[in-house]
Amino acid sequence: MQSTTQLVDSIANRLQVVVEQIKNLQNENKNLNEQLDVSKQELEQKSNMIRDLRMKLESAKTAKSIKGVGQSSTKAKTQIDKLIAEIDACLEFLSLS
Repeated sequence: MQSTTQLVDSIANRLQVVVEQIKNLQNENKNLNEQLDVSKQELEQKSNMIRDLRMKLESAKTAKSIKGVGQSSTKAKTQIDKLIAEIDACLEFLSLS
């Protein structure tokens, strides 16, 4: 049978290994959280860019409709009404903030 000293030393060594593993996991968790924050920021930027591009596309479609290139004036009026509704919704949202 092992002596008490050997058992205590074995337990102490195991505890030291566990403590080191915990520290490593905490560091890894911190790094992953930082990566997640960066990814969230990138996603927000890309979402804003997509929104801006969609607005530009709608503007281009409306301008093309108004010029009468292959589309009826009714469709142009519908798109203008849609844009006005979006602007009104944005203004309402801003006034609530």
